[in-house]
Amino acid sequence: MLNKNKWVMMALTVLACSAISCNTNVYDEEQYQKIIRYLSPVDSVDQRHTWSLVDYRLYRFNANVGSGISSLQVFTYNPLNDSRAELMNQTSIKSGGSATLMLSVPVTQDTLFAALVDNKKTYYVRPFSVRQREVDISEATTDTLKREISAQEFTYLFEEDYPEAGDYDYNDLVMRISILRTGTKQLTFNVTLVAVSSERQLAGAIRLIGKSFDDITAIETIGGNTFNDGVPEGSLYVLNNTDLLVRGRNNEAVINLFADAHWAMNPNVEVEYGIFKRERYNVNGSAERQPMRTISYVITFKTDTGLDSFTQAMLDPFVMAEYNSGVWETHLDEFRDAQVLYEYPSPAIKDLPWALMVPIRDFRYPLQGCEIGFKRKTPDGNVALFGAYMTTGHAFGEWVENYTQARDWYLYPTSNQVWDY
Repeated sequence: MLNKNKWVMMALTVLACSAISCNTNVYDEEQYQKIIRYLSPVDSVDQRHTWSLVDYRLYRFNANVGSGISSLQVFTYNPLNDSRAELMNQTSIKSGGSATLMLSVPVTQDTLFAALVDNKKTYYVRPFSVRQREVDISEATTDTLKREISAQEFTYLFEEDYPEAGDYDYNDLVMRISILRTGTKQLTFNVTLVAVSSERQLAGAIRLIGKSFDDITAIETIGGNTFNDGVPEGSLYVLNNTDLLVRGRNNEAVINLFADAHWAMNPNVEVEYGIFKRERYNVNGSAERQPMRTISYVITFKTDTGLDSFTQAMLDPFVMAEYNSGVWETHLDEFRDAQVLYEYPSPAIKDLPWALMVPIRDFRYPLQGCEIGFKRKTPDGNVALFGAYMTTGHAFGEWVENYTQARDWYLYPTSNQVWDY
């Protein structure tokens, strides 16, 4: 973060320190609100905002075509001929039967594609409107798949500075997550570390909403590797163990991703006496690129209850960092007060969030030092758009001011201010 207003930061630090002292009543919420608003890069924020770019919709599918049908799969685009297609969810089904699935539907999506798959791997594909609630697959286009299609993947963006104001380039940590039902009682999570620009240590984890620590029978990674392999002992203080599954403060199931994001991104960095230099990875357009890293986590549950409805809505990815002699967690706005592994004050604030979820895998996040995109009144009184997503009618700043507008902003980058894959 670029601390341009050091006196304001000092004041905020005093407030936070007071909040974790013995007398929590000295925490001045009103003063905190004033400080955050002073540092906010936007003139106004829609107080109705949920910061969600996804609708979670429940559908019922009827398998009234073909014979020997064994499974149902739902895709973002036509899997037979569209390279953009991703697998949203799947379940078992028989000819003449029905199944119910919950889907994570990007708000920009109007049409989805349901596919019945038979024992010969023939796909019976039918488009349907996202507004339908029941889909009868009685007529379909039939063919076999020409390529392997990966699971629907979302991009998660984090600012490291909670509860302080950030610099709002949303690249302090960037990761992708997908979920796929891979067994009756099994889910597979693919987690890809894309970028790290924080200059301090960040740990990362995922809370499984609605699942307790005791609901899980086993967790393992495909290939046996983890992001914590070989992590220096000195990095085990924000998140102090490398167990794949940890127990949350309220008995929640929590996947332990990494104790140190920099190590997780580049485990080949030179270490001396347990210390290594923290570089920025994949946030400077002219810098050498660091390969992205993916770990796949296979989770086996005691029962299959709720797994047909397990979507990104049930994921709470978060990062952790030291702050004022404690550890604070940075969550998506809807989970901001979760305090999954650590306890700390939760300021009530309705301004820009410290984390965002974008419903595409190749989201072109801002380069280091480039704000994501804001709408401001300039000194001459005019209103202007700035930043990495500033296209009029499709700007991040317009979405900030009115949550019903410009919900497709993430599809309109300013090319010289975003990461180019």
